[in-house]
Amino acid sequence: MNKFISLVLLISTVVVFNSCTNVEKQKKVDIDISFNKSNKLNYPFIGHGVQWSAYPHADSDDAEWGFLMTDEKWDELYKRIDFVNPHIIRVMDVSSWRYFKGLDQREQPILDFENQEVKSLCKLLDYCQKNKITVLFGEWGAPGFWELNSKNPNRILRANDDRWIEMITQYLDFLILKKGYTCIKYYNLVNEPNGYWASTDGNWEEWKEGYEKLNTALIKKGLDKFVELSGPDAVTQWDHPKHPKKAHDWVYSTVNELDTITGLYDFHIYADQDLIRTGNFIPYLEPFSTQINKTKKPFVLGELGMKYSGSLKEENKKRGEKDPYAGPDDSSMFVYDYFYGVDMVDAAVQSMLAGVGGTIAWDLDDAMHTVGDLGGKDQLKKWGMWNILAEEFGDLEADKKPRPWSYSWTLLCNLYLPKSTIYKPQFSKKNDSIRSVASIYKDNFTTTIVNQSKKAKTFRVKTDLISSNKQLYLYEYSETNRPVNIEGFPIVTKKMENTLSKEEVIVEVKGESLVFLSTILIK
Repeated sequence: MNKFISLVLLISTVVVFNSCTNVEKQKKVDIDISFNKSNKLNYPFIGHGVQWSAYPHADSDDAEWGFLMTDEKWDELYKRIDFVNPHIIRVMDVSSWRYFKGLDQREQPILDFENQEVKSLCKLLDYCQKNKITVLFGEWGAPGFWELNSKNPNRILRANDDRWIEMITQYLDFLILKKGYTCIKYYNLVNEPNGYWASTDGNWEEWKEGYEKLNTALIKKGLDKFVELSGPDAVTQWDHPKHPKKAHDWVYSTVNELDTITGLYDFHIYADQDLIRTGNFIPYLEPFSTQINKTKKPFVLGELGMKYSGSLKEENKKRGEKDPYAGPDDSSMFVYDYFYGVDMVDAAVQSMLAGVGGTIAWDLDDAMHTVGDLGGKDQLKKWGMWNILAEEFGDLEADKKPRPWSYSWTLLCNLYLPKSTIYKPQFSKKNDSIRSVASIYKDNFTTTIVNQSKKAKTFRVKTDLISSNKQLYLYEYSETNRPVNIEGFPIVTKKMENTLSKEEVIVEVKGESLVFLSTILIK
């Protein structure tokens, strides 16, 4: 028997079907998709995850909203994140939100690691440590950047200030060596340092010197055995008008000048619908991944989200202005819409095909951040899978329960596991609206088909990657069919009657929808 195993997959949301019936064998196949061993992509795969912050406006008695993040709220979060099953979490903070209490008379930092705010952060890290989730940890920027009313000329404003470097290493010493949070694997010095909104204001030389100083300090304290630096964390779609270094060159210069001290490469993308739905995200990412993957270091998109253009941009702004709690200039109001879940997974699939080892979705929860992080209750950054403090913000069901895109992202996280081997497809015909990717993890097979066209398509999928008789499960994310458990998270759409050893399984993917086929059962 030919070892090349064919899977002809049919997804139906109306009829419960036998995949080998004569009717389905006669169904017209639009596109053949094949995965074989020669199409293996060689890069380290970390897995997909989310941005999760420790609720700086609600983490203590002194917080802007008061101490709203009770044990009950954390327990509900834990239960939900158990379903999402992220494999990497980015946790960014500001030192003055947690442990930095100003400067003494000698202009040296006053630090306090035993307070209510730090204990709230530990609730987050407890979960990551218990569940062996990789944490990309860091601070948004130099602490003085948030001292808006300070007139102290000696406040800490620069990434290369030795006082900040010492603060960071003392904090990591407390969290990793004293508290045991070995889940913190990578450290991010300054969010999007190439931006005017960053404490570095796009100054490459300042950031680079701080990065190098931090590496030296980690080695000196013995922390380099536990945590490595991640960079550059730039946003690659925006060039600073006052600095000569282009956004793309922040990535290339980190590879060329700082590879020996870099453990993880990351940068940020906020894509519009045209970049994703046409498949052009792959060629956008490939120049970066080609250079980064030569280093053999892991590479992730440190923030991934959708910022729509044209009429959708205008609609997003209108919705934000009508919402009494949203910051309209920094919210993605389409998180309430089904199509956001298609676009986000499509972006993640394309990143995998381009050689990116993971994506971190921005973000988990509306309750984490406000515009400028000033705590304005009418300025929520609405990007989340939900709002865990929904009762405080209108008490709407749409905010209390998991939103549509949490469904597709949960499938992505659960079915593509760390250390998987990723495979690109071969198509029988070109279609810019169709994407697919596959993975092998131990003896488990997963594939995803994205159909961004408006019409349903029938596919024949072939693979020689697995020859076992393991049970196949089908998961569908479509506007009319995405079955959930009592908590609102995905369950199997269909247990397939045949296995990977069978010659044929028939599959139809609806327009503007996703299908996952896997030997992994999500429980």
